[in-house]
Amino acid sequence: MINNPHLGGDVLAFLDSIIPDTPETRLVERQEIFRIALTQAMRDVRKRVGLTQKELSQKLDVGQSWISKLESANNDHTFESVLAYLNALGVDFEATIILKNQKIKVVAAKLGANQEEIDAAIEPIWDNINELEHTEKNTSTEFALITPEQKSKCNEAQQAIVSCGLWGIAA
Repeated sequence: MINNPHLGGDVLAFLDSIIPDTPETRLVERQEIFRIALTQAMRDVRKRVGLTQKELSQKLDVGQSWISKLESANNDHTFESVLAYLNALGVDFEATIILKNQKIKVVAAKLGANQEEIDAAIEPIWDNINELEHTEKNTSTEFALITPEQKSKCNEAQQAIVSCGLWGIAA
């Protein structure tokens, strides 16, 4: 360490000198800032609800280490794990899409919604899917991104969802 030319220097200035300022690095920086803010918000909500990591891990039937990792900004957060965490706390989550400083769309996870509320939320989504399918069928250009067999299986799955609902028929 005695021969380290950066010893006592400004670490941030050194990093700025070796990391290029590009759109890609600025995006990564914003992603990391968001991850840190989300992690802090999740910890704050858990504490506000009054649960310890151990109590929350028991509600989710996972190890406390899973909660600890999820609450650490040093680990990736999957969308599914964040929603499971928030659901166990009894809170909801919304994402806001913003274009040129204007809110374009707010999408709520509706974690505590009952079946009627879920069905009502899904209805416009199905309308959009059906509209897209109708538009795609009327276009002359079709790209072969999947095989005919895969397309057939997708169509069967779509028909099953339409006839049984997204979650299937209750037993």
